Order: sequence, then structure tokens, then C-alpha cells
Amino acid sequence: MVMTDKLLQQALTFAGALGRFQGLIAFIRQNPDAYSHERLLEELFKVDDEEQAKIDALEAKFKALEEQE
Repeated sequence: MVMTDKLLQQALTFAGALGRFQGLIAFIRQNPDAYSHERLLEELFKVDDEEQAKIDALEAKFKALEEQE
């Protein structure tokens, strides 16, 4: 895999994660009573877990491709 492709995929993955966090924070700022503190933490942890899984999958893909070369 070309290094540029790898960096682009990583950048898009991280940008997607950041966008989800920013979207959740923007929603909370506009609707401060929408979530209890416990529910907000649950949502943040859920988004973190989902995005970390995407990052882990991308890293595994890169590792598998490197092993094939």
C-alpha cells in the first residue's frame, strides 16, 4: 500500500472520530438538559469505543497488508 493512501485513510478515520465527538458536544451545548451526566458519559464512552474499534480495524488492515508484502 502506498504511504499516501495509508496516511489518507488514517486521516479520514481520525477526522470521522473527531466529527462524531464534536457533533455530540454541539448537540449537548444546544440542548444542555437532553442528557443526564450518566447518560452523557455513556454516550461518550460508546462513541469512543466505536471509533477506537474503527481505528483498531484500520491498523489491523495495514498490518495484514504489510505482512503480505
